Amino acid sequence: MQKYPKIAIRNGKRYFFRFSLVQRVQHVILFTTVITLALTGFPLRYYDQPWAKPLYEFFGGIEVAPYIHRITGLILLALFLFHTGYWIYLFFKNRVGKLIREKRVTAGNLVKEFFSQEMIPNGKDGRDMVDMFKYLLYFTNRPPRYDRISWKEKFDYFAPYWGIPILGPAGLALWYRDEITHYVPGIVLNAFYIMHTDEALLAALFLFFVHWYNVHYAPEKFPLGTVFLTGYLPEADMIHEHYDEYVQTMKEEGLENEIKPQHH
Repeated sequence: MQKYPKIAIRNGKRYFFRFSLVQRVQHVILFTTVITLALTGFPLRYYDQPWAKPLYEFFGGIEVAPYIHRITGLILLALFLFHTGYWIYLFFKNRVGKLIREKRVTAGNLVKEFFSQEMIPNGKDGRDMVDMFKYLLYFTNRPPRYDRISWKEKFDYFAPYWGIPILGPAGLALWYRDEITHYVPGIVLNAFYIMHTDEALLAALFLFFVHWYNVHYAPEKFPLGTVFLTGYLPEADMIHEHYDEYVQTMKEEGLENEIKPQHH
């Protein structure tokens, strides 16, 4: 696996490593497919709205748009399978491999290693949420000190991750509805339709408004957060968003005397 410097210096400024090339490519595929699916899917759900027909015609209308939607959906499903497989590979290579080398393979240690992964919610996330509300309600003047992955980012991660297993199978069932109805009653297709469209609406609302605001439209980010392109976060953003990791990285790089205070 390619090694990235924890701190990169560009134009005299420090940038802190966040995401590898593999992670960034997956993210580009994710948001590209989600946007395309929304633009080709919602005109069908809201067909009676004035914007639906022109938008659907832009993607080729009934002759082309359904194929764009289905192919894009298959790409998203493939991404989900790749990401899950990649995560399993890394877990066994790094976590389980370490236990094997140290001869500590037990059920308890495997569970412990699983829940110690950075994307899995933990006790610190709960404490950080409490600290955030204490800070927002003026019970303290100290902002939360997030580690490498904050609870907000974990929520951003699992929002689409648990939605794809709902959207994907339901979408495939609607795609092959003629074949499916040979084995299940039509009411099952109604359930699939509700699952597919409601989950898609929920995901789009969250991603397009909550997630995009946090990473792009917030005053300190506007007009564009660049970490998803470069993989590195500017020092000011690192201090603001991941102060615990910032302090740890600065100490590991021998820069403990240059650690800056957290913003209030």
